[in-house]
Amino acid sequence: RDRRAKTPWTRRALAAIARQPGTRAADLATQLQLDTATFKRRIRQLKALGLTISLDTGYQLSPRGEAVLAELSAE
Repeated sequence: RDRRAKTPWTRRALAAIARQPGTRAADLATQLQLDTATFKRRIRQLKALGLTISLDTGYQLSPRGEAVLAELSAE
């Protein structure tokens, strides 16, 4: 697995999306203390890793993202 999937930011972002699927990017960015553009860039990286799915509004975890979050939460 790509080591970028194991960063602390990734765990926080995946957890936030898991708690609130469909939340607007701007709202998630605020929760994670990032500007919206930076958040969207990072989420695109997670999507490229197969961890998130873009919805009409917001995001949800892919099955792989759920598995990675479970693994990171257990560490």
